[in-house]
Amino acid sequence: MKRLETVLIQTLEIVASICFVAMFALIVTQVVLRYGFRESIGGANELATILFAYTSALGIAVAIAKRDHMAITWFTQRLGPRARKWIDVLGLSLLLALNLVIFYYSLRWIGVTGSRMISVLQVPRWTSQIAIPIGTGASAIFCFIKLYLGFKGEEELGVPWMQGDRPDSEPWQS
Repeated sequence: MKRLETVLIQTLEIVASICFVAMFALIVTQVVLRYGFRESIGGANELATILFAYTSALGIAVAIAKRDHMAITWFTQRLGPRARKWIDVLGLSLLLALNLVIFYYSLRWIGVTGSRMISVLQVPRWTSQIAIPIGTGASAIFCFIKLYLGFKGEEELGVPWMQGDRPDSEPWQS
């Protein structure tokens, strides 16, 4: 299961990086064309927005997998290890459920509106909308993997999510 998680993380990081680099190059090109030559690429803003959606959705899933997602740990750090573990299980379970709900409703939304065209790009809306179920689906998978590995003892539950939140580290060392 850990190997599957590693492969999924690496794949999503590569795709998100490609989306980010493409978005960055597109925006820089658009700025140079607009301010240097008073020209622009039709649909560049829409395409940059779509690439941003993919980058964000995939980045959130990777952050969950790497436990780099933001968490407020002031309260949980004051609890014992057993209570922290069960709060982590509850948090991951709620995050899993939330992502599954969003996944489900985003697919229904795509079913209703996805065939409409993005007028400037002349592509169906589902090409941009699919970023939501991809991101929430991956996030749900990573939540499940974290719970599975935690219950199998292959990964520790109840530890702070971000390195800087660990009790043995100083805030400026994160």
